[in-house]
Amino acid sequence: MKQFQIDRINKIAPYEVKAEGKQYVFDTAHGLRYEVRFFEEQPIGGCETWQFSFAKANSEPSPEDPYVRFTLFAIIDEFFHENEDVLLYVCDTSDNREAARNRLFIRWFKQSAQPGRFTIRSASATIEGQGFYAAIIVENRNPLLTDITADFDKTAVTLTNKPGE
Repeated sequence: MKQFQIDRINKIAPYEVKAEGKQYVFDTAHGLRYEVRFFEEQPIGGCETWQFSFAKANSEPSPEDPYVRFTLFAIIDEFFHENEDVLLYVCDTSDNREAARNRLFIRWFKQSAQPGRFTIRSASATIEGQGFYAAIIVENRNPLLTDITADFDKTAVTLTNKPGE
């Protein structure tokens, strides 16, 4: 994954983003800190794939703050500015709120993404009694778009049709 240009992110992000090691962090006006990380995954459809993690570092409740969404999507926009890869989002399952996280992320994406620029595919499954929600985001200019979405859709069908679930 190519390095991000922090200056370019901060030109459009309402909160100042900083690179700290292999993560990108920002603090909100409410004193909350968010962390965004990228982890290399198995290729999807023959394309390099990066799972991203978006988490609040503090345990305090987070009030509704649209600037969090705008800042997150400034980071995602920079990912695609520098990379022609797949971005994979998997919802955290640590507190059984993964379905709500998935709905929120998909809503944020639809509100923030430039129309016609991306293809997003989401999938959900129950694996060993645990809800599992994932989505891929691919820029429509990616020459492997058809292979990527077909591979993701095939995997999603396999997961949702597991015997005994």
